Amino acid sequence: MELVFDISQDELPIFLAESEDHLQILDEGLIRLERQEYDSELIQQIFRAAHTLKGTAGMIGHQRLVELTHALEMAFDCIRKNELTITTHLVDICLDAVDALRHLRDEVLSGQSSSVDVASLVEHIHQFIQIEKQAMAAGSASVITAQVIPAKPAQVGLPNLGGMLIEANISSKSIASAARAFQLMLALQELGEILEMKPSQEEIETAAPVAIFSARLKTDHTPAEVQQALDNIFDIDKLSVQDSNVPSDVQPKILTMPGEEKQALSDLTDDDAPHLGEYLVSEGFITQVQLEQGLEIQKSQSNPKELIGHVLVKMGLLSVDVLDRAIADLLQKQRATIQTLQQVSPGKAKPRTSEKTVRTSVERLDSLMNLVGELITDRNRLFKIRNDLDRQLHGNEEINFLMEAVAHIGRITDQLQEEVMRIRMLPVSNVFNKFPRMVRDLAQKVNKDINLVIQGQDTELDRSVIEEINDPLIHLLRNSVDHGLETSKDRLAKGKSASGTIRLTARHEQGRIILTVEDDGKGIDLEKVKQSAIQKGIITELEASQMTDEKAVDLIFASGVSAAKQVTDISGRGVGMDIVRNNIEKINGSILVDTHPGIGTRFQIILPLTLAIVPTLLVRVGPITLAVPLVMVTETLRIKPDETHTINGHPVILLRNQVLPIMKLGDVFDLSMDKVVQQYSYVVVVSSNKLRIGLVVDSLIGEEEVVVKSLGGLIGDIAGISSAAILGDGQVALIVDVSGLFKLAGINNGR
Repeated sequence: MELVFDISQDELPIFLAESEDHLQILDEGLIRLERQEYDSELIQQIFRAAHTLKGTAGMIGHQRLVELTHALEMAFDCIRKNELTITTHLVDICLDAVDALRHLRDEVLSGQSSSVDVASLVEHIHQFIQIEKQAMAAGSASVITAQVIPAKPAQVGLPNLGGMLIEANISSKSIASAARAFQLMLALQELGEILEMKPSQEEIETAAPVAIFSARLKTDHTPAEVQQALDNIFDIDKLSVQDSNVPSDVQPKILTMPGEEKQALSDLTDDDAPHLGEYLVSEGFITQVQLEQGLEIQKSQSNPKELIGHVLVKMGLLSVDVLDRAIADLLQKQRATIQTLQQVSPGKAKPRTSEKTVRTSVERLDSLMNLVGELITDRNRLFKIRNDLDRQLHGNEEINFLMEAVAHIGRITDQLQEEVMRIRMLPVSNVFNKFPRMVRDLAQKVNKDINLVIQGQDTELDRSVIEEINDPLIHLLRNSVDHGLETSKDRLAKGKSASGTIRLTARHEQGRIILTVEDDGKGIDLEKVKQSAIQKGIITELEASQMTDEKAVDLIFASGVSAAKQVTDISGRGVGMDIVRNNIEKINGSILVDTHPGIGTRFQIILPLTLAIVPTLLVRVGPITLAVPLVMVTETLRIKPDETHTINGHPVILLRNQVLPIMKLGDVFDLSMDKVVQQYSYVVVVSSNKLRIGLVVDSLIGEEEVVVKSLGGLIGDIAGISSAAILGDGQVALIVDVSGLFKLAGINNGR
């Protein structure tokens, strides 16, 4: 079934982004709520997220999204009023609803109806609320009932409270009549103060069909100006704007406030200044119906009448703490309004706050990055030309001017590169925020008590890197939940706490980002890893007996090797860790493992900050130039020919009393290296994970930042080469795949 919503293609990305923000707040808030139990500020935060999402859905005419969000909002409201106890069952129900909301949100993008059974979910939430309320009422020693005012009979029109009367007939053919009513309401709020409105905002937000919209507006605008402002709204068959000419002694409805705040706001003349009751409704503390009930109680009292805030507290709709906090927030906003009004000259419009951020597409950022990359290539070219001319015409005045201009262009290019890189940077929380929900669900599935601790989520790295680390982190966390941590019973038997801890951290270090996944579980059983590797034919029993623990840990990255006793639908098949390493190495990263039996395991992922522009060490091998990623280089050295030895047919050197395997890049890539006998050979020592190897080259050229270019589908994959770059002199340099070289050398599996 094809769905049609009242939203343009330009508005769609904004709706998707904002709705995802609200859904993420709900996800994270519910997980935190389950851990922290009652937290009034957190409850208010998730309530507002649901309330805002419901209003947005109502504006575009997504009724099913409105219905489910409204039911979720009711549950949060009951929590806020202490009518529901926070339990795992309640959080499960709410999280299931959030998952369904994501599917309903995606309907706006696809235009197709999903299989979500909204009616069943809403009924489930309502039944749960009813059962829990009955249980709490039955267990209470005394029950305080609030006075409830019966609803008034429906009126055809609005009472005459003065102001301008606006009536609009919404077309019966409109597919989103509630959205049109909402647009009318927003437009009138821009023009003045709405004294009365039918239907109410709460009724509009339920997305129920609206045939007739009427409102009374207090405004300084003329009826013609109001009519013109509303004419742009579609699906309005008839629009009437009339000045009621009510005598001046008839005053509009004003909601009163307790003592101090009433006095503090008495000097405000701005018609848009909110009052306490309206503020409580707008912020989601109470509903419009509840406010009207409170006002009825207040009106029924003889003088002196109680203040509306006190009435709402007595009705059980607010706690004293919530009322005090709402009043404080309102006063703060009113003081800010007063300061703004004092700064504006009489008769002049209030200045609008300028937007501090803009939304742009990822494609534009990528295009900008490509242009900066081309600029960097030209900058390097200019540097080479400058150096060549300086050697030929040193001291020439024109050459000096040219050198100054090139140096300035170099500085500007560096600053531009830095700014573009900063724009592309995203906090790693974009990935981390998804994991608390995932770990909670997995922990329930395996019946374990697990606490996920996240640190460094504000650490920033390039968007391209963020896209690549999601899957590896998911796999490492699933392994920690399923195999790393013990059950509560086993942990208590070992003298540990019943709750296991997984720590996920991120930090910057020496131009790289370090991600760590660490648990306090049982560690990796290296003997089982060796036996699994022997069964798979990866190593022999003799090699296993001679293998160090450090090399044995590295076996977990071999395909098919697993230390799990049994296979589950979460992990344990021996597939995945090899993919984790491959995905990390594909972006010039590395992964280190540190495990201790009975204490826990730590996985450390080392990544570059960006994939687009890479600092490299340029080396010469025969007729070509190769670029080695600087993040993989540990040191460079010169060796004499007699310092090279052979072990089992493989060349090695002794570096600080440790054996270092070496390989000649000319032999690897079938290049003819210099035949001239030199006094020294140059070696570039590179590392991947905990392994090192020396790359023998003809000469070292120097460091240079290069723009990474893909080799393309026609060339395909080349062992030991990852990509290419254009150097300052116009030559193409191949970028070395260090991880691929380890595999070519046969030392990728710890042998």
